[in-house]
Amino acid sequence: MKKLSLTLPFLLAVVPAAAQNQVRARITAIPRAEETQAASSRGRTVTNVPAASESAAANTSKPTWGDTTIQSKVSTPIVPASARIVPASAPNPTTVQEKTTTAARLVKPTSLNVNNTASPDLRSAHASGPTLMYRVGVGDVLDVRLTNMATRESTLFTVMKNGQLEYPLLATPISVAGLTPDEVARRLNTEIKVLQNPRASVTVRDYASHAVLVTGAIDSPGRKVLRREAMPLFALLAEASPRSDATVATINRNGKETTLSLTNNSDMSTLVISGDVVKISAPAKEFVYVGGDVASPGEKEFRAGMTLIQALIAAGGGRTSAKATIAKRSAEGLLTTREYDLQQINQGKAPDPMLEAGDRIEVKRAL
Repeated sequence: MKKLSLTLPFLLAVVPAAAQNQVRARITAIPRAEETQAASSRGRTVTNVPAASESAAANTSKPTWGDTTIQSKVSTPIVPASARIVPASAPNPTTVQEKTTTAARLVKPTSLNVNNTASPDLRSAHASGPTLMYRVGVGDVLDVRLTNMATRESTLFTVMKNGQLEYPLLATPISVAGLTPDEVARRLNTEIKVLQNPRASVTVRDYASHAVLVTGAIDSPGRKVLRREAMPLFALLAEASPRSDATVATINRNGKETTLSLTNNSDMSTLVISGDVVKISAPAKEFVYVGGDVASPGEKEFRAGMTLIQALIAAGGGRTSAKATIAKRSAEGLLTTREYDLQQINQGKAPDPMLEAGDRIEVKRAL
């Protein structure tokens, strides 16, 4: 009994110690595994930091992928956007945005220089679309509107004899002769001081300064107003209405004359400018003279290709049994005569002779 009582405390002391040793072994095993994992993690971190630094240093030539969130924490030197090189194989949104910003900086602002001074010789400016532009002149009535005002009622102003325009909002009249309507509007925007940022709109209501004089074989002769710096001849003649027998147009410009054919398309496209004098001509009328046994003797208008029978019909007709004598003037001024049998001509047994301007026809009765 005494031995049992001594043995029991000994066992109670040994068992907890063994259990404690096992627990301690297990607890110490866990930290060792964690330490090993932490050491390996620290090893990776230590070995990767220099690589991250090297890649950050070479970031300008080759972008890195993968652990970009870790490497972004490494401070890198700031490189100007203009000095960065964007490789074609790496579509990095940041570099694309920087490239777009850099490209935008290359765009230089431009300005439109407007020359408000009119050329002293308006015809020297006709090379740039004379049929599409109009330069204001003396007598033109301009419709001036201020589009940014509460009221948009138009007002009409006439260009004075000195080429100036008087406008109520101007301190003094301005010179507008030789300017296009758009140039006049820009001039007003500059000269009007009583309004802030005025926006003027100018159009021509009545054209008066550009005119051409048309005379000759036309139904509506007189002064024709041009609505452009120049107009083709065919557009001008559409208003003048030339006669059906008109064939030639003569343009007098500064004392020099140019003859054009109304049947030639190229001549009809010739530009007419202000100050020109256009004369439309028809060929001079020519006649033949019929006398003798006819109902209406006298001069008859000659047309190319007229024959003897046609002339006699114009004179009221001749007897079929009569004879006709045609007298022609030779180059020496002498008359040569020839007699024709009208009955033979009407029966188709003899040719119908062709006439010439100035021929004299005498019809005689047959005996």
